[in-house]
Amino acid sequence: MYISELCLKNYKSFKNINIKFNEKFNIIVGENNIGKSSIFEALLLWKHIYNLFIKSTNKRKKFYSNTTPTYLNFNDLNQIRIVNDDDLFFDKNHRKASILVKITDNDEIFSLEVSLEKTTIKNSYFRIYRNNDFDRFAKHIENKSCSLQDAIFIYQTKPLSAIYKNEPFYNNGQIEAKINLGKSHDVLRNKILKTEISGDVKVDEKFSKLERRVNSILGTKYKFRFKNRNRNDDEFIKISIIKEENADQKTKGSDLDISLMGSGFLQIVEIFSTLEYIKQVTDGICLILVDEPDSHIHANTQVNLIKELRTTSENSQVFIISHNDRLISEAYEGELLYLNNEAKQCGELKLLDAHLYDKVSEELAGNLSDEPLPLILTEGKTDKIILEIAWRKLYPDDSMPFKIIQSGINNIDESKRVGNADTVRRTVEFLSTIYDGIVIGLFDNDREGVEQLKGLNKAIFEDFHCESFILRKHKTKAFYGITLPVPQNRKLFVTEDDITQRYLSIEMYFPDKLLEQNGLKGASILNTEVFKLNDSHKSDFANICDQFDKSSFNNFYILFDEIKRILNE
Repeated sequence: MYISELCLKNYKSFKNINIKFNEKFNIIVGENNIGKSSIFEALLLWKHIYNLFIKSTNKRKKFYSNTTPTYLNFNDLNQIRIVNDDDLFFDKNHRKASILVKITDNDEIFSLEVSLEKTTIKNSYFRIYRNNDFDRFAKHIENKSCSLQDAIFIYQTKPLSAIYKNEPFYNNGQIEAKINLGKSHDVLRNKILKTEISGDVKVDEKFSKLERRVNSILGTKYKFRFKNRNRNDDEFIKISIIKEENADQKTKGSDLDISLMGSGFLQIVEIFSTLEYIKQVTDGICLILVDEPDSHIHANTQVNLIKELRTTSENSQVFIISHNDRLISEAYEGELLYLNNEAKQCGELKLLDAHLYDKVSEELAGNLSDEPLPLILTEGKTDKIILEIAWRKLYPDDSMPFKIIQSGINNIDESKRVGNADTVRRTVEFLSTIYDGIVIGLFDNDREGVEQLKGLNKAIFEDFHCESFILRKHKTKAFYGITLPVPQNRKLFVTEDDITQRYLSIEMYFPDKLLEQNGLKGASILNTEVFKLNDSHKSDFANICDQFDKSSFNNFYILFDEIKRILNE
């Protein structure tokens, strides 16, 4: 069995779309904020509603009658990102949305549709309905060894940067409950423990299945060690990792608790410990949803990850969300889906022929390959406007030696881009896989900006050092991430060695008087000279700053000097 189609009506950013899937392996790419993650959320929400229709009997082989009133509490919608119930609907005035999942099993096809209808009581609950094909599917499952609930298993993995140090022992039911709630990382140690090979096996071979998969991706030998002496009395699971520094001489590295391992290692173990665990408990459709596997993993490692996931697709159906060119190039014929506005408007997203893959890569890259100038990536549209005006004011006789673009280049229409510190980080990492020019990602010197700069993939960027001005360089390419340099009159806005006490954004390069006159200066922080900005006035301010005299832009000299210094290197 596998899911062959997904049809969404009036759901989030989709008015009406039909999506066809590959039986084994699917890579979904597209612009930022186009709805890729909403596809995953739709599958997870559908499965949650599917479970609500199953009768609570021992065998779980039947659904409740479709005339039985069934409800879904608003507070139980953990699978999707919404603030209000209106956020679930494309057309807010239409009170109903539907998700149809088409399941194919040899010659049999089942169209299982669920509908959600909001009530007049805001953010309370939805009425949910199902169609009659659920009953035909239930009869089909009677001939299988699994229950209705186990017939479809959906697991989603998200980028993982850290795990808890203390993790209790859980049973299978508790582990699966965590996985279904999207909290699979909470039970990482338990899943590793469940992959332990039983019987008369040497200690070095207890976790050999999982080790083989992890080591094949990372190209390094790691050994897993279960450290508890008594698993019946100990409260927390102790698992450590040993790295073989020299495979020929069998030289062992440090014995580290797994919580101390890097984010890339943890993400890979998170994926494959679950896949090894699922083999033991599922019979039927096994859906693996992998969200942005490139977030914490080096480009070369990403290719190995795809190859290893392909071996999983023999018994599972794999879906990957990415906008990474390296992953597109790894897609086989009929495995790539390109979600863009054209697909949404025509209401159909289908698997592409391989000869179209290069075109998709070019569109996602924004055709930057012909750009002769270095690129400066800003967080938002207003930052770009202000920097371009500042250059004209300070250097009226000089052409700008770089091109300023707003981050989020996956949206080809720059006027529709929505940027922030997160999109700067993602854009820098994405471009580093497909582009060989010079790129500087410019972050506000505030808490969010510094956290995102710190979050640049440490496998490909130099180490992070917390200072008033921060610069991180790509290890092999001319790619940089920098925070705004701090002008003398804003020294109090940045606490050195503390990323939580930073408040410097690009508008603060202007004098207080201008900020106050234009409604940008907000309340002071802890009765100091430091203040926040009124974000609602940023757009208006950017559009009038061309009227300010040259002296108003003096603080921008230190930023342009820093950019020119980097370019000269």
